[in-house]
Amino acid sequence: MEQLNEIILSFEALAEGDDGTAVPFSLRVHQPEYDEDRGFYCVVECPFLRERHFKLFGVDEEQACELSIKFIRQSISDQRAHLVDEQGREVSVPYIPPETISSKNSPETNDP
Repeated sequence: MEQLNEIILSFEALAEGDDGTAVPFSLRVHQPEYDEDRGFYCVVECPFLRERHFKLFGVDEEQACELSIKFIRQSISDQRAHLVDEQGREVSVPYIPPETISSKNSPETNDP
């Protein structure tokens, strides 16, 4: 079984549909990892979109994180939903600050 890396973004809200119904929304993005065949990726957990976690790839750690957030935001929009907090105020998925992204799993930083 795959071991998940450290979580660098944890976000909770409610996803509200066009009909006004709201369901819990949670998002977890893990520190980027490196796959020799496919490159850098972030493991993303978002039960609103998919029961199982999934991987989003980029050319480096920062792009993998950036594309993860862009994918989630676009997917929410594609579902014709928007996110709100407990008071009903609209919120959006935050970006991942670059200083929280670790490069410890990069092949450039690992000695052979």
